[in-house]
Amino acid sequence: MNQMISKDNLDRIILAVDNMTHTEVKTLLKSWPPQKMPIIKIGLELFLKYGQVFVLDLFKEFGVKIFLDLKLHDIPNTVAKSIRSLKGLPIEFLTIHLSGGREMIRRALEEAKTNLPGTKILGVSLLTSLDENDFKELWDFSGQQVEKTFQNLFSLALELKVHGVVCSPIELNLITPLETKLQQHLLKVTPGIRFEDEILKGSIGDQKRVLSPEKAFNSGADYLVIGRSLTKSTHLDKRIEHLAKLH
Repeated sequence: MNQMISKDNLDRIILAVDNMTHTEVKTLLKSWPPQKMPIIKIGLELFLKYGQVFVLDLFKEFGVKIFLDLKLHDIPNTVAKSIRSLKGLPIEFLTIHLSGGREMIRRALEEAKTNLPGTKILGVSLLTSLDENDFKELWDFSGQQVEKTFQNLFSLALELKVHGVVCSPIELNLITPLETKLQQHLLKVTPGIRFEDEILKGSIGDQKRVLSPEKAFNSGADYLVIGRSLTKSTHLDKRIEHLAKLH
């Protein structure tokens, strides 16, 4: 591994370590340039398997920032108490579903301010695994209705001062006009990222709305969530160098 690699942009990369064991995650992080670790995304699967100890262990050994991607979505009181149960954990980002509604979002922000004061709450819009056929089947949405739904969710996030949103790179251009209108800014965290060569080959996994890292940054993403494109890469050095050089 090149120990002199640039830090540029690597602090804007969120490494999704889903489908990995505790040991595999540690092995991967030991092979990462030590000067600048990525933010580590722990999803529901790993959190249920290893619990809060896993979060603490990675933080203590590697000093990494933790993105706890639980996508909380329940009645307001349950979500508030769930966030309260995380008190004391070193969590940089925590996700909730914006479709949980105004009161659920408000209670989540209130609880986080008290018990996770260093944590930014990110609102999930619509999952990047869904495409227009899913929107039609689930809600009988046309293209315009899908766009309007995103705008409604983002507007609610801006109004309630959620710290940021998780959205597909395709929806990034819907947020900027809303930010301008309300004179506010949302952190934009973007999954559905694949390298250009993967997109050309059709290697996009279960993500249906994807963009390359370059195009996502150029579209306004603040952070990129990348999983298997890095965790399963046979050329990790080259992938990291590519990300470090992006502007």
